[in-house]
Amino acid sequence: MMTEEQLAERTAKRFWVSFVVVLLGLQIAMGGVAIKLATGDSSAAVIPDYHTAALNWDATHKRRTALARLGWDLTVTPSKVVDGNGLRVIRVEVSDKTGNGIDDLQVSFQAYHHARGQNVETFQMESLPDGVYQAMAPMQRSGLWQLEFSFQQDGETVSVMRTIEL
Repeated sequence: MMTEEQLAERTAKRFWVSFVVVLLGLQIAMGGVAIKLATGDSSAAVIPDYHTAALNWDATHKRRTALARLGWDLTVTPSKVVDGNGLRVIRVEVSDKTGNGIDDLQVSFQAYHHARGQNVETFQMESLPDGVYQAMAPMQRSGLWQLEFSFQQDGETVSVMRTIEL
């Protein structure tokens, strides 16, 4: 038969061992939640093609500074209205030094919301007269959007990044 002192010691051992096991279990659970949040949240994303752009910095820099070198001006105008399918018109006007529109460009752009950096979508823009290009993009979410335009003409590519707020 156990004495009262042995029962108290046994209870204390069980309490402290259980306490340590619970603390370790909480640590493992918090680590699991942290891993799930780090890998499963689409708002935590790396800028698309950042590594490739960094490796080819000279070519990337040349494409991104070509707008100023060519003397082009770019105006991006998103419509304020979203249609029933969640599409918004994105209109781009490209003009030269004299203000004349530049036609015959192949224009595309990539867009992603700052809160959802993993959801990058690419769009081709249709050409309208006087250097105007437009596309319908699923940009119904309000907030900051990152747009990277790519203009191709005569084998040269011009890249322009714009951040717009909807």
